[in-house]
Amino acid sequence: MTRNPVRRNCAHPHSCSDETRLRVLAESPLTGELTPAEHRDLNRHLSAWSWAEGDPLMLAGDELHGSYLVVSGRVRVTRDTVEGHEITVDIAAPGDPVGPLRSETGTAIDSAWAMETTCALFLPAEALAEVVGNHPRFALAVLQQQQERLEQAREREIGHATRSVEQRVGSVLRYLDDKLGSRQRDGASLLQVRLRRDDIAGLAGTTVESASRVMARLKKAGVIDSGREWVSILDHAALDRVIDGK
Repeated sequence: MTRNPVRRNCAHPHSCSDETRLRVLAESPLTGELTPAEHRDLNRHLSAWSWAEGDPLMLAGDELHGSYLVVSGRVRVTRDTVEGHEITVDIAAPGDPVGPLRSETGTAIDSAWAMETTCALFLPAEALAEVVGNHPRFALAVLQQQQERLEQAREREIGHATRSVEQRVGSVLRYLDDKLGSRQRDGASLLQVRLRRDDIAGLAGTTVESASRVMARLKKAGVIDSGREWVSILDHAALDRVIDGK
């Protein structure tokens, strides 16, 4: 046998009600500005898939035939360095797109892994051109998102050269808080994601050891609390001062 018969992508077709799909489309930063009628039209092109914890949605180098919109779960987006290390470059949550939004088949640069049981809607690349052509607001949202990603990548590059590790780790925690934080009665924010130290290190562009030292200092100073794969922000004002270098 010359070809390995084992499927690399372990996604399974998933039953997802129209109500759930339309809710996700209404809440997504990418499609939230569309009208209900546009959501229903976009829904015609989508199929639902699911993955178990640890399964890959895509692997770097795979041929991609479309992109995903996360419905539930968390997705770790990783990239391989030239030294062969895998670093976390983003964490996707419900409403976030995963994979490049292209109107033709392309090659994945990043890998994406289900951090927990995850469901996502798949938009085929060939359907994207039709959707963009029929819905200018969707086209504008795609363009704005591409610009935001470029700006974020540029700011990250500049930050790596001009900001301390403590500032970068602080910025990562604030980014995750804005995206995944759940405000508690005492004012603290619990990040609703099973977060590893190497996730924080990858997002901050530093080593696991350096990220761990910064996290330990922040915990000792009462800025955060943390344990195995969880982080809670206790003092948001103090975290802002860390980010500002004060």
